Amino acid sequence: MGNFVARIGSAFGSPQQVRILIMGLDASGKTTVLYKLKRAKDEVVVTIPTIGFNVETVQLHGTEITAWDVGGRDKIRPLWRHYYQNTDAVVFIVDSNDRDRIDHAVKELQINRNEDELKRKPVLLLCNKQDLPNAMSPHDLSNRFGVTSDDDVFVTGCVAAKGEGLHEGFEWLVDKLKGNESDAARTRGEQKNVKSKNSKPAHDEFHGDELARLSTDDTNTTLQHFLPIKNGTQCPFAKSAKLWGGVRIESQSSLEDQAVANVPALVEFVRRSTAGQHVDGFCIELDDPTAKVGSTEELGDCVRRLLMELSDHDPAGDSMMRVSFVGAKGWRFRFGKADFFVTSFAPCYPSKSSRFAFNTGRAFVLLQPEASFARYNLPSDIGITQWDKPQSVRDKTRVAFKKAGRPYHIPKTTKYPPAEHIVKPIEDNGINVVKWWQEIRVGADTTVTLEEGGL
Repeated sequence: MGNFVARIGSAFGSPQQVRILIMGLDASGKTTVLYKLKRAKDEVVVTIPTIGFNVETVQLHGTEITAWDVGGRDKIRPLWRHYYQNTDAVVFIVDSNDRDRIDHAVKELQINRNEDELKRKPVLLLCNKQDLPNAMSPHDLSNRFGVTSDDDVFVTGCVAAKGEGLHEGFEWLVDKLKGNESDAARTRGEQKNVKSKNSKPAHDEFHGDELARLSTDDTNTTLQHFLPIKNGTQCPFAKSAKLWGGVRIESQSSLEDQAVANVPALVEFVRRSTAGQHVDGFCIELDDPTAKVGSTEELGDCVRRLLMELSDHDPAGDSMMRVSFVGAKGWRFRFGKADFFVTSFAPCYPSKSSRFAFNTGRAFVLLQPEASFARYNLPSDIGITQWDKPQSVRDKTRVAFKKAGRPYHIPKTTKYPPAEHIVKPIEDNGINVVKWWQEIRVGADTTVTLEEGGL
């Protein structure tokens, strides 16, 4: 299998990026297939049920192949749509031995193939677990799925746990994508010849419309809602900051669902930031009533839930919200190997607070990659401020907030717990601390977070 993956890389030439979405019901073998793409054929792969997603990137011969394996449980399937964008092909895996759920699998594939982002995308239908005695044959499954000669679907049997039968299917997928890329290249060449000299180039990867929906104030609802804060704050970099706005989903959805929906965009944001692109922050609106009308403690609980879910879906696997030292000095919120400076804004903060929401009636979490601060050549953080004759950018920023009636606590030392600054107390005096990362059980069904100094 390893040699086969190498051929995937060489088949496309250089450079080429391919994004594959691996879908199917739970326990069909999606994660096993994913890791067989990465590892040797004879290596044993032990998996656990996927709660959110797994992602693996194979870089060979200048080609980057990113395969996303999304969880197949009932409650997770409605979130599949958030992974559609920029998908080049779908690998749908069916458990050939699970005859009771074949019709369910057929329905899921039909629903997803009818989505605009996946229409006309090639589909590799892997009929897994062919070694089991009750397994349906690929021919029978092809009939059950209604595959015709006109469909862009290839059906083949496999035993993913042993790496058997994957070769033929992925060979077809490679050839199909290679052909699509050639067609697209010809189309781009034809379009280039008829472009107006005044036409503007489209955004690069994470294609134009999707990128615009994330990074343009006019098209992104989150950025529109956040604009009064961006324009009103005394931060000297805010007005010119390049922000991405998070994905918003149905109001009935939980913060956990909202976090999962934002994972693909945040992964792309981190990729661009790490590559040196000018992106300064990723803004997520907290679509939860308690964040909008509750106290700082209730805001903190919402922030904890959001960051916990993002952390659980960290593609790098660091899971920084699961470590035991969140409230300690050495902790940072990290996602995709990028450290973030995290702030929150909400209606619970009065106009005298640096976290004032400027009467938006909305709550936000802003994730700023620490790499972005380096691009502004900020001086090292120090606990001393030249209030009368501000010299550095930090001095001027602190003075500006103070003059606006929104002073914030300046730690006397630079070695302070970063978590304490994610959710600020109403009285930002350096004594009270909203320990938003702690979940303290009061009763059987009740949890609260405590503000240090308040009890």
